[in-house]
Amino acid sequence: MIQNKKKIGFFILIILALFFLGWFIYFLWHRYHYAVTDAVFVQADNLIYVSFPKVNGKLKKLYKNEGDLVKKGEILAELENMDYALKVAQLEKALKEIENQQKALKFNIKKLEKEISLKVAQLTKQKERLKEQEKAQVYNIKKLTVRLAQVKRDKKRYEKLYKDGLISAHDLEEIQTQEKELENQISATKAQLLAIKKQQEEVDKNINLVLNEKNTVLAYKSFLISLEAKKKNIEKQKEEAKVYYTYTKLYSPVDGIIAKKFHSEGDVLNPGEPVYAIVDPNSFYILVLLEETKLRGVKKGCPAKIKLDAYPDEEFEGVVDEVLPASAATFALVPRDISAGEFTKLAQRIYVKIKITKGNKNLLKVGLGGEVEIKRIF
Repeated sequence: MIQNKKKIGFFILIILALFFLGWFIYFLWHRYHYAVTDAVFVQADNLIYVSFPKVNGKLKKLYKNEGDLVKKGEILAELENMDYALKVAQLEKALKEIENQQKALKFNIKKLEKEISLKVAQLTKQKERLKEQEKAQVYNIKKLTVRLAQVKRDKKRYEKLYKDGLISAHDLEEIQTQEKELENQISATKAQLLAIKKQQEEVDKNINLVLNEKNTVLAYKSFLISLEAKKKNIEKQKEEAKVYYTYTKLYSPVDGIIAKKFHSEGDVLNPGEPVYAIVDPNSFYILVLLEETKLRGVKKGCPAKIKLDAYPDEEFEGVVDEVLPASAATFALVPRDISAGEFTKLAQRIYVKIKITKGNKNLLKVGLGGEVEIKRIF
């Protein structure tokens, strides 16, 4: 019986020895083919701090909390915008007033130009008619003057014949009457001609007065130009005010996850002060600080398995994207001073960047730790 127990114990020891030997061989084989480390951190290439540009104010509303998913263009937060809205309304009112002034001026200019054109046309026609009348009266005066000269010659001849007793007194009186009538007609025609010339002067004066109204039109047009310049200036101010009004609402610049919320509703913010930090899930990667003694066979393209402490049941896989060409100590804030000869040999760590190819990236958060094993390629 005792012999059997000894044999069983010996057999168990052999099995345990073989098991530990196999485990040890597997451990050596695994460490030969895989680089394993727990100096692992989740990082992101695209961590964006979003803030209200150009405007300050009291934080009215926060729409997202930490861990929330956001879409590009989705509203994140809003400042109190009453002052900016009032400014836009005031500028819109001023712009409306200027547009009404422009409308009235344009109407008056169009009306005046039409009236001036009509008045000038009417006065020009009137002047032309007076010119025709003047020509007719001048012609009548010339015609009457010729007839008068003929009658005067006839009168002298009649007077001589009357003295000689060849004609009667009645005949002489008739020629004398004709002379007086012609003289009266000439005087009346000259008076009409003078009246026509006075009318022409009056028409010329009226034409000048109408043409002077063009100066009023020019003044209106000059004022219209100044209003247009003022309008453009107000439009520019309005656009700027609208931009500032738009800036009171904060929108997400990318699809991502809210990594950090820096403020609460009611806080007073300055321009550029961060409100949220957003991380793009597609930009997550694993940063490994790998000891230099484990770098053998680790190169770009090596597959890797990642385990995160926060999600022990989740599996992540990746591939080595880059082995950085400097050790972590190179970027230390206080580098070691070995100028005096003091030197303790330490295994340096090299940054290895792993691109995540499999796993739920929405679970990842910047700064999470875990363990990674990288399959070496020889």
